[in-house]
Amino acid sequence: MTRSLRTVLWRAASNDRTTSRKHLVLLIALISVSVVQPLFAHSSELVANLANAGFGLAYLFVVYVVFAGRRLAYRLFLPVIASHFALYVVPDALRPLTNVVFHVSVVVFLGYAVAAILRDLFARTVISGDDVLGAVCGYVLGGLVWGHLYALTYMLRPDAFSVSPELTAQLADLRLRHVIFDYFSYTTLTSIGYGDITPIGSPVYTLVWLEVMFGQFYMAVVVAQLVGMKLAQAIDHRRPPTP
Repeated sequence: MTRSLRTVLWRAASNDRTTSRKHLVLLIALISVSVVQPLFAHSSELVANLANAGFGLAYLFVVYVVFAGRRLAYRLFLPVIASHFALYVVPDALRPLTNVVFHVSVVVFLGYAVAAILRDLFARTVISGDDVLGAVCGYVLGGLVWGHLYALTYMLRPDAFSVSPELTAQLADLRLRHVIFDYFSYTTLTSIGYGDITPIGSPVYTLVWLEVMFGQFYMAVVVAQLVGMKLAQAIDHRRPPTP
């Protein structure tokens, strides 16, 4: 990563005007990339790859918003970006191994980001609107973590999923596979489950109930924490000043 690129991103994340809205910017980036990528999946190879590379830029912004540019974040991010771009240049024989490295590195990086968001949230005594959006970012990143776990499991155990015929052909495309398993992750996380992808073997059974538990925990505990801090702030503001 060049010094100039790091400088631009750091200023964007730490600028006085954007600091109070940094999680809003991150949330918009994550949602925008998630919407744009499937729209251009069937475009030319160059356009589709550029859209797919948007996730790399969004994850880079996680480094500055969530980790405030700490060195450990760079160490976790470098395998993500290196394996991501290696998928387009390595020989076909090495692509499965590179894909495994990519998914594992993303799971570690985003998992640590979710843990950092929760840690910072529970350490706060005063909550702002951007902190609430930070909690939403953690929820979105958690869904992406399981999306990569499902994609990795499909590579190793495709017979552990029952997939509708309409989706089977799409799973052969690496870009569409990420989109489909992110979709499966969020329908599982929210306990919707449309049934077009279902687990029929291990370890998907375990991944599914772990994600459901994570989603329930997140909604119950994090929302309770936010409401509790808001009530505490309201009570503190109404309390008459000490003479």
